[in-house]
Amino acid sequence: MKKKTESQIKQNTKLLMFAGLFLAVLLTTNAGTYFLSTGRVSELDSSKFPLLNPARAFIDQKDLIVNFQPLRDYLNEQYETDLNISIYFEYLPTGANIAINKDAEFYPASLLKVPVAMAVVKKIERGEWKWGNELVLMSTDKDEKFGTLYKKPTNSTYTIDELVRRSLSDSDNTAHFMLVRNLEIEEMKDVYDHMGLKGFLDTEGSLSAKRYALIFRALYSASYVNEENSQKLLSYLSQSPFDTYIQSGLLKDIPFAHKIGIDVDKKIHLDSGIVYLKNRPYLLTVMTKGKDEKNAQKIMEDLSRKVYNYVENYEE
Repeated sequence: MKKKTESQIKQNTKLLMFAGLFLAVLLTTNAGTYFLSTGRVSELDSSKFPLLNPARAFIDQKDLIVNFQPLRDYLNEQYETDLNISIYFEYLPTGANIAINKDAEFYPASLLKVPVAMAVVKKIERGEWKWGNELVLMSTDKDEKFGTLYKKPTNSTYTIDELVRRSLSDSDNTAHFMLVRNLEIEEMKDVYDHMGLKGFLDTEGSLSAKRYALIFRALYSASYVNEENSQKLLSYLSQSPFDTYIQSGLLKDIPFAHKIGIDVDKKIHLDSGIVYLKNRPYLLTVMTKGKDEKNAQKIMEDLSRKVYNYVENYEE
């Protein structure tokens, strides 16, 4: 048996951590299902607090954070005057958020691989495709900028599951183009329409950090594709080996489901995803342009560490 490479071991470790976290969420979800199905939520909370969110019963008071003003002040002071940076942060348990240069738009580059994967999943959920169906690699699909699939022989075949995994985890351009070629434009438009981004494909194709975050929020809430498939896509995104942007400001054992985007010619560097800090998950999207990669990495590491430390250490 061949020895696993260091990158394979790292990827497997990240996947196990993500799976463990999902199990904890699943247990909480099952508890919620039990209370809802037995009417216990009604007995315990609804009669006493009929106007409150029922999910409130499953979140500790200490984790219901809404005061992010000190963090907002810091991010504004550091980045608001630089219109070549767009930042969006959302604390998922309460919806409290921070948007810096919320109207500044950027070409999304490989971030667009996520909505394409969602269009693929929707096609599977409609029964038109199956995960095990195979697509043919054509010469026009090949792109060597990201990924290794372009090295494979023309006319070789790959399952849809494998192509989605490569597209999301490895940011493989060839896998992405194979999927896009086999989708209808209306199927991709449907994703954007449901995200509140109607007409996106008819524009120059730029998005702000805040608007792009809608896509990850839809996966987190399983509001566009079902729970099983949302979990599958987030799991693939959590296996990304690209750890020099937002992830560089996180502790190594913190699961992070994310997608990076790079356009070298336009000096665009992007990262967006969900940080699964225990009991305190949050969404963070950072977009930069006109900066070299080293500078972009430094910016993302700094603000990621600042956000993480604030959320992790917050106490009333």
